[in-house]
Amino acid sequence: MYILRLLRYNFVTGQEGFCREGLLNAAAFVVALLAALILHEIAHGLVALWNGDNTAKMYGRLSLNPVKHFDPVGLLMMLLVGFGWAKPVPVNPNNFKNRKVGAITVSVAGVLTNLLLAFLFAMGVVLFGQIPVEINSAKYYAVYFFQILCILAMQLNVNFALFNILPLYPLDGYRLLGSFVDERNGFMTFMRRYSLYILLGFIVLDYIPYVSNYSPLNLYIGWLGGKIYGGFEAFWRLILRG
Repeated sequence: MYILRLLRYNFVTGQEGFCREGLLNAAAFVVALLAALILHEIAHGLVALWNGDNTAKMYGRLSLNPVKHFDPVGLLMMLLVGFGWAKPVPVNPNNFKNRKVGAITVSVAGVLTNLLLAFLFAMGVVLFGQIPVEINSAKYYAVYFFQILCILAMQLNVNFALFNILPLYPLDGYRLLGSFVDERNGFMTFMRRYSLYILLGFIVLDYIPYVSNYSPLNLYIGWLGGKIYGGFEAFWRLILRG
């Protein structure tokens, strides 16, 4: 389980076992998770509002209250494997000033917000990594917390964006695809019916020894996510050290 691995890992020494750093990891994970989920959903609601639909606002989904955004299964996924989803924001496309433009912009709003957050948190990863500290000092634990917060927030936001852009119902990728094609066609109907089973199959593969490293979801998010993390960090190192 992802959260248990965090509780047992020291990112400075690389050692495993319950420690103070593990507790800081868990606290940082919760903060990073809240930021990724809440701001993702608020972005959907705000862009829908800008397009003329106030449904999300009426249902209280422009709130920073995490309870209004959490989906139990999506949250469980976050705790188990480090990526998941929130409760979809209610949207009424009939209210959009331009239906197609509204559908596209609302669909991509959350994903782009997560990538922007990851980009900004990457700056924190670089900045906090440059601060000299003495191990086990108060400054060490403070810097450790904020650096791990930035690392986890960067990773969670990228993972969340990559996962949500998949064309699985009811993720953003499915909604985006639906703005270009007829949702009654065979592929879209298939995805509405079987997306949950496809997702469960991906998860099972992630827990099979000798197979997990080569599972489609792990390869996709692990490889592409790693390239995105690295690119963001390389950019900020160039800017902040240049």
